[in-house]
Amino acid sequence: MTEENKRILYIVEDEKTAQFRYRVKNIIEALNKNSNWKAEWVLSSNITNVKIDNVDLVVILRQTGKNKEVLDFIESAKKCGTKVVFDLDDLIFDYKDLPSLMSGTGSKNVVYWVGYVLGIRKIAKKVDGFITTNDFLAKKLRRSFSKTVKVIPNSLNDSQNEIAKECLKDKEHDGFVIGYFSGSPTHARDLRLVESEIFRFLDIHKDAKLKIVGFMKPSAEMENRARNGQVEILKFVDYLEQLKLTSKVDVSIAPLMINEFTNCKSELKFFESAIVETITVASPIYTFKKAIFNGENGFLVKPGEWYDKLEYIYDNPKESQKIAKAARNYVLENYYGKKIAEEAEEAYKAFMV
Repeated sequence: MTEENKRILYIVEDEKTAQFRYRVKNIIEALNKNSNWKAEWVLSSNITNVKIDNVDLVVILRQTGKNKEVLDFIESAKKCGTKVVFDLDDLIFDYKDLPSLMSGTGSKNVVYWVGYVLGIRKIAKKVDGFITTNDFLAKKLRRSFSKTVKVIPNSLNDSQNEIAKECLKDKEHDGFVIGYFSGSPTHARDLRLVESEIFRFLDIHKDAKLKIVGFMKPSAEMENRARNGQVEILKFVDYLEQLKLTSKVDVSIAPLMINEFTNCKSELKFFESAIVETITVASPIYTFKKAIFNGENGFLVKPGEWYDKLEYIYDNPKESQKIAKAARNYVLENYYGKKIAEEAEEAYKAFMV
């Protein structure tokens, strides 16, 4: 194979996870469409039948070392001269970070998380290096394992962009809608960080409402306001349907407690809102600070500033529309298609020398 025509093989434990979509599916799509490289994936339960003679690089998606076949496959690949890297998108690999991990997930099950980290480390010790989602998490990986770490950010795929184009044809809706899109029940704690400021906004602006979508156990006050019609609570939907819902809100909020765990999180809430020209107002964790230019393509706010920022967006619809369009242009240039293919190529080449 020439240097421009490499083959990447991903080892995946479960293709129904968000990690699979962001860390495998979207990258494969970008590479196969925008480069000469060929990428494919296989379930870890089927790897005993995989031949790696013509594979240049194996990428193992986040999973624990409970599967002996995966550990054996790593050894076989290295004997054939094929490099193996581990793609990790969360702070789940170092015992030193267990307090942040447990705080971030809301779980107090120490035995479970110690076992989980142990499984991750079994694979981590065997691979040649790591791929991750941002520089903050990359530094953590280098500290833990003293191996090469490269970054490929999470990204958008073609289906999302096509649906976004359709959504942009009809952005009109009644009133002013604040959207909160939750990927896990633990985010209920994050929403409570800004509840009082949101309630104040809703009390003043009777045409405004809060729409919550996803896994959420709302507070008693939130449930009360839902009965009064100020708050709408919807169940979890798939990521494409969520995109349609996001296009129908005026602002998407992303409040987070700021700690080591959340600083390792991806900026996906920003780029998945921006693609449908919905403004993001977010807590200033590491990745949001890298992606959002305050007042240009979104807003970064601290506790006590949420009400004022919502007021600004409400009072300045033309300026808000300008910011939303700038956000869409930014994410198309930095989180989609050719750009992601280039970043993936650059990252993977580092392990092929």
